[in-house]
Amino acid sequence: MDTPPRSSCSQKDVKEKTRAKYETQWGRYDERIAAERRLNISPVADPLLRMIMPFAGKTMVDLGAGTGGLAFRAMELSPPKRMIGVDFSSRALLVSKATASAQPFADMDFEGVLGDLERLPLADRCADIILSQASFNLLPDKSAGMKEMARIAKPGAKMVLSDAFRARRKCEGEPWAACVAGAVTVVEFSTLALSAGIIITQQIDLTRQVTQLVKSKKWDWPEFIEHRLDYRGFVMVKA
Repeated sequence: MDTPPRSSCSQKDVKEKTRAKYETQWGRYDERIAAERRLNISPVADPLLRMIMPFAGKTMVDLGAGTGGLAFRAMELSPPKRMIGVDFSSRALLVSKATASAQPFADMDFEGVLGDLERLPLADRCADIILSQASFNLLPDKSAGMKEMARIAKPGAKMVLSDAFRARRKCEGEPWAACVAGAVTVVEFSTLALSAGIIITQQIDLTRQVTQLVKSKKWDWPEFIEHRLDYRGFVMVKA
């Protein structure tokens, strides 16, 4: 029996290339551009955030925070007790820290943490609310990422995750590098969540909003339309 050809890039290789891409992208950002992007993504972020507001008195963690678009949007809508933004890009964190030092965020508690979402540098049961936007699909080991979410969540903690999803399962033998940055189906995502002790309570289809943002050049994500992906948001709780 013939052995299927292996990808020339391992999952680790792809992850490092993704990291390098974002380091370059975020290196061109400053506080003004980050604020513009935060406004651009609000049609996608706001519906989900409003489903779990208010945030007062809560410790929130944004996984894959980038320059802080989702985290600071949450802080604008309902300031939490503390916000922790985790990302693997040091340049993105520099932008988020600059934003945090300016008004209206200067008097709020924001901490940017350099880290890997598959091995979070955070304590067990530290988060009341966990956020993540368009980051889960980038993880080679999604099971590890989901388990890490569960680990840092307090019992009963709410989680809001939105991302691109495939309409079909990937072909057998298809290399991860060719898998649209690792996007999975909604069924596969649901199985991963349940296996980690996370229960999905609500789901919202945000495909139309993301498509409009991409077509209007407000979200630089041509692959989303090219591969005809869906964009879904989920509210979840730790069992």
